[in-house]
Formats: sequence, structure tokens, C-alpha cells
Amino acid sequence: MLRHYVALALRNVARTKLYAAISVVGLAIGFGAAALIGLYVHDELTYDGWLPNHERIFQVSAASSTGQPSGVGPSDLGKWVEEEYPQLEHVTRLFRDQAFFVPSDRTDFKANEPMVWADANVFGVFQFPVVAGSLDGALDKPDSLVLSRRTAAKYFGKAESAVGKTLLLNGQQPMVVTAVIAPLPSNTALGTIDVIGAAHAPYSPTALQDRTPITIFGGKLWNSATYFLLKPNERIEPVRESIKTLIDRHAPMSVDARRKPSEIWSLTIRPIGSIHLSSNDLKDPDGQALSAVYTVSAIGLLIVLVASINFVNLLTALGVRRALEVGVRKALGAQRSDLFKQFMTESFLYVGVGAAVGLGLAWLALKPLNVFLQRTIDLSMFAEPRLIAGTLVFLAVVAFLAGLYPALVLSAYRPATVTRGGRVSAGQAGVRQVLVVVQFAILIALLISTVVTYRQMNLGMREALRQSTDPILLVRGCNDSLKAEMLRARGVLAAACSMGAPQWGFQLGSAIRRADREPTPTRYLGLDFGFFELFGMKLAAGRYWDPSLGTESSPPDNVWKVPEAIVVNETAARALGFGSPAEAVGQVVTFSHLFRQPATFTPAHDANIIGVVEDFQIGSVHDPIPPATFYVDVGNANYTNLKLDGRSTPEALDAVDRVLKDYGGPAPPQKIFFAASVQNMYLGLKRQTTLFSMFVGVAVLIAVLGLVGLAAHAAASRTREIGIRKALGGGRWTITRLLLWQFSRPVLLANLIAWPAAYWAMSAWLASFAKHVALDWWLFAGAGALTLVVAIAAVIVHTWGMAGVRPVTALRYE
Repeated sequence: MLRHYVALALRNVARTKLYAAISVVGLAIGFGAAALIGLYVHDELTYDGWLPNHERIFQVSAASSTGQPSGVGPSDLGKWVEEEYPQLEHVTRLFRDQAFFVPSDRTDFKANEPMVWADANVFGVFQFPVVAGSLDGALDKPDSLVLSRRTAAKYFGKAESAVGKTLLLNGQQPMVVTAVIAPLPSNTALGTIDVIGAAHAPYSPTALQDRTPITIFGGKLWNSATYFLLKPNERIEPVRESIKTLIDRHAPMSVDARRKPSEIWSLTIRPIGSIHLSSNDLKDPDGQALSAVYTVSAIGLLIVLVASINFVNLLTALGVRRALEVGVRKALGAQRSDLFKQFMTESFLYVGVGAAVGLGLAWLALKPLNVFLQRTIDLSMFAEPRLIAGTLVFLAVVAFLAGLYPALVLSAYRPATVTRGGRVSAGQAGVRQVLVVVQFAILIALLISTVVTYRQMNLGMREALRQSTDPILLVRGCNDSLKAEMLRARGVLAAACSMGAPQWGFQLGSAIRRADREPTPTRYLGLDFGFFELFGMKLAAGRYWDPSLGTESSPPDNVWKVPEAIVVNETAARALGFGSPAEAVGQVVTFSHLFRQPATFTPAHDANIIGVVEDFQIGSVHDPIPPATFYVDVGNANYTNLKLDGRSTPEALDAVDRVLKDYGGPAPPQKIFFAASVQNMYLGLKRQTTLFSMFVGVAVLIAVLGLVGLAAHAAASRTREIGIRKALGGGRWTITRLLLWQFSRPVLLANLIAWPAAYWAMSAWLASFAKHVALDWWLFAGAGALTLVVAIAAVIVHTWGMAGVRPVTALRYE
């Protein structure tokens, strides 16, 4: 019987090739887009799931009581954890660094590399895939080095030949390659790892940190990421409970005598699989921020819904042509259940073919999608038995629900009605109108969401870039001679050192105490004279530092004889309790901050607020602007900020390169335009916006295909009516307008559903940003108007062509 139903379905497809093609193509595009979204969501939800024993790997993260888990802590943290908890199989630490390497046999070649220094037992926790050599004891010797396949090939041609070869760290220290690992999958919270060095090497920054004693937990650099592997069958809850007071037991000194260290700094244990989507809630370390995943999943389901609506509309619209077939078959004894099975078979056939073609489209689109997202997503998801079963169930549900209404309608035709030529489609037209309204409501809502996301991304970049109009170049490294030569270079208007661009965000923090008030947490950053002027940042009150006074920079011996001159932002002035920026100027507070790395801090000393800078964006626009304090100290500066003449930028860049060659040191130069660095900050949001745009385009294409099919059917079914209207004097435009109104009306009604839904969804999404765009009325009106134009353009060809048919031809139709 099934074979008979399939044969009938294929015959019907042969009779209605255009409509069958539109149905299959719409379903294929919808399923293909949904498959890509499913692969992306699966990739997001399985971060670090590829690691052996990933369910037993955890990260210990430090945070202030008012902050979020930072992912790092002082180097001592890993040692404390290993010492106190025997239920842990391995405890290891990772230190991020920047270095350059020179092959021992090719001293003419050198390159900068992001580097990770790791404890020797790191591969007991992270069992990375090996290409050459062995990870057993790979970092036992202090001069050991493990490379990724890409890095090994860059220096030695072939990855397999790298084992046993020597690289000179920073052009001086020989290090021997002991193993080569495969590139890590893109879905890892560990980030890109290309070079791993033995942390116990005496010249490593790890060893330097380990040799530096800790007194106060917040008085030593936090630059160590600590991970551990829990022993099998051990519970994590006791460790989580005990670790809350770990700081009190090992570093009991506190910056505030009234509070324990654990009340100021919190330790959080997070499973490695939850870090990527972590909600960063100290009270719920396992919590996940899944709003983005839910959003893209909803888009996938909406695309499938749009494609299914097309299928339902076309199948029911064509039902009129099959009414006689149904009537004859019923007259010959066919039961309604037989007809229902037949039409459901057709639905499953369409969905099956559409799914197969859609999977092929997804396979073709996966490579460019990976290039765009910079990921390594593959189709392996569909090889998992549970996901295969889930996909088949999903397709079966879609086929059943999409085919249910058409099957019920078509199988219900009465033989007496259809064989006498009675009208059988009056009720279906209303249902189709409702479905078209729903379809375009989805499109309008998606379009509004995409525009809002794009505007929000631009807002973040504008906030970070609004301080200066001239190009600003950031060069890695800073010293007096380099800065002096840069100021003499052609096209360089200004130069200033800094610990980084504050717009990128910074985590150094301390408390400022004003008189008898509670200490105010603040972030701080050391800058150079002229830094704020270089970026064009405006003062709300007071002044910036004056180098001619000779007393407004940190003393080289860390002995404070006069109050330090500091500048705070408006947020810090308010947090300190001042009623206005002007009120803060001239006030003296108590302050302490990093003096010299690796762990030299200033004593608590008086600081004089000489100015208040207007609030500017610090870090992502996602985050509120924190209280921030700035002071002059270039002892820890690692960037030279250069303001270039925008009229001669190429010449200025050439001059900068010449200076770097003579004064920049042995490392290959590293430089980036400030504007480009800000764009990189918002790269994730930019990709999200582009993905939204792509999938909205897919939904629009599917809806247009459906409208083309419905327009073709509507024009064909009203051919005789058109002929009569033309015979009675109706013009071509009059008839076209009549047919266009039939499809414009549901699009206009769709706005009544889409506008409130989009407003609610976008309001909730924008609430996660500290500063966000407004939901202006023109966004909603523009989305509705654009959708209407697309709908009219989709059907006007058919309606215009049918309206031009000669009356005699139209009257002879059927």
C-alpha cells in the first residue's frame, strides 16, 4: 500500500512541477539553515566536551566580592589547592605570555608567538591529541617546549620533524621541542594554544611569580589560570564549600582590617564545560547564560516554521485541482483514512526530499561558515545515535504537523459536491491568509531584531572611538628612547606610554578610602603625561597632569613624600560621594596600586584628585562603566600610543617602522590601529549580527518563494474573472492592484503581531547592555514597509502578466 501511495505522490509531483519545486526548495533551504543553526548550537553547548575526562576538569577562579569570576588568580593559588585537597588527581596552572622565537639553525627568521607556560603535569589534566613525540614527561625538563602542528610547520617545515629541534626563546634561551600537538578544536575555553613551555624554567614568568612571596591576596598579580582533575567517584561539593575560606588559611592579611580576605575576594570552582557560556554568577558557578543560544535556536525553528507554512499553503491551494480526484476515489469506495494516509505520505515525501537536499546545502555552506566564524564545526554531530534519532523524530513531527491540515482538508471533500463542480475552497482561503500573516509577522520581527543588533554593535564602537578623529597607532613596548624618537618621526603628532588602552577594559583594582567613609572599589591604570590629551578625552572638572611640576608621577623608589596626583572618572567621583565633579577636585583620598611587576605594590598613601575625566566606555558596552582611577607611572607601560597625522598616514607608518627597527628591541614589531582593536572587541557581536542578517535573508527568500507560488495559483484560479473584468473595461493596473491587495493585506496585518513581539524581545535583549540604543518608532515602520515592498515585488510579475492576458483567451481558460 505504501508503494501505491508513493506512486500517486510522484504522479502528482509530475503534474505540478512548479509548485512541487517551490515546496521542495523552500523546505530544503529551511532545513539547510536549521541544520547549520543546529550545528552551531551543538558547538556552543559542547565546549571542551572533546577533552577526555572533561566532566572531572574544573577551574578555580578568583573574583572580588562585587565582581565576576576572572578565570585567573595569583600563582600561589594552584599550590594551595594542591596542598589541601587529596581528592584531586592533578592540579596545574597556565600562564599566558608573549614571546618571540628564532630557530637555532635559521637566525635570520623570527616571529612573535602567544605562549602558555604550564606546570609539568598539565597533560595529566588536558590530554591533547598528539601529532609527534609523546606528552608523557614532555615538560619535565625546564627547557622543554611543546608546539602545535601549525607552529611546528612554520619553523621546521614539517611538524613530524620538529621533535628534538631547538628554538631560541626571545632569540637567546635555547628550548627543545619534545612533542607536537594537533590544533585544538575551536570550541574550547582554553583559547588558541600554539606554544607550551615548562613553567618551572628559571627564566619563565611563572618561576618569577613563584619566587615572589605573597602577603595580601590582592597584592600580587593575578595571571595564573588554575585547573584541576577530580579523582573518579569524588564529589566536588565538599571542595567547593571548603575553598571559600582557602584564602583566610594561607594569606590572612587583608586590605581592610574589619573584613576577612575571603569576604573581599571570592574563589569559585567552575566545570570547564560551563566556562564558555558561564553566567559569571558567584552564587551559581554552574550557571549558564543561554540567551544567545536560545535566540539562534528560535531563529532556526522560525525558519522551519516559515518553510512549513509555505508547504501548507501551497498544498491546500492546489487542493482545488485535486477535488475531482478525491471525489472520484471516494465514489469508488476509498475511505477518508485511505486518503488521509495518501496525503500524509506526500507530506513525508516532500519533507524527506527537502531534508536530504537541505543537508547537502548545509554541507556546502559549512566551510564558508567556519571561515566566517573562525571555527572548526563539522557534521560529526549527525553521527551521534541520539542526535540521529532526535533529527529523525524532529523531521517526522514537522512532516506530520505540516501535512496534517492539508491532509484533513483534502480527504474531507464530499463526492457529491466536487463532481458537480461545487466550490470547495472557501474556508481554506481564510486559513491561508492567517498563515501568511503569521509568516510575515515572523519576518518583520526578525528584521527589526537584526537592525537593532546592528545599531547596538555600532554604538559600542562609536563609544570607544568617539574621543579622537585622527588615527591612533598602538605599538607594543615603550621606553624613553623609543618615545623620544617617535615624537621626532614624520607624521607623528603625539606619543604617550600606557599599560594599555583603557577603552579595552582593565582589571587592576584597589579600594580608595575617603575620610571616614567605607572604601570604594575602583579599577586603576598607569598612564603617561599627555595620554588623555592624545585621545581627546574631555575633562568634567579640574586638570590633567603637568610634567613641569616634577611631582605628579610615581616616585622611582616607591617612597611617597607628597600626595599622588590622580584623575578619576565621573563614575568614581559619584561612588566616592561627591555631588559634582568640581566638588571632587582638590580632595585627598587614601590609595594603593601596583608599582612594579611582578608583585611590588605601593604602600597606602595620600592621593590628590586633580581632575575628573568625563565618563568614556571602558571595556565592552555590555558592561557598566566602572569607577576608574588613573595616575602617571610608565614603569609598567607596555604600549606606546601614537597619534598620527591623518593626511599623511602612509608616510607616518613608514617613519614608525624605521624607528622600531632602530629602537624597538630585538622582538618583531607589533602594532595595531586603535580603531581596529575596538572592532576586534566587538567581533563576536558583529558576527552575531551578520548571522542574524543571513538567516533573516533565508527566511525572506523562503517567504518570497511561497508568495510566488500562491500568486501563480491565485492568478491562475482567477483567470476567467480577469477576462470578464477586462471585457467590461477594467484596465491592467486596476486588475493588478486588485490582486496585489489580496497579498498586501496579510502583510499589513502581520505588523500588529510583529511590532509588540519584537519590542518585548529587543527590550529584554538590550537590558543586558549598560548603554544601549533606543527602540525608535521608525525601526518598526521601516521593517513593515520593507517587508511590504518585498511582498509586492514577489507577486507583481505574475499579477501584471496575468492582468495583460487578452479577454478572449482568459474567457476560454478551463
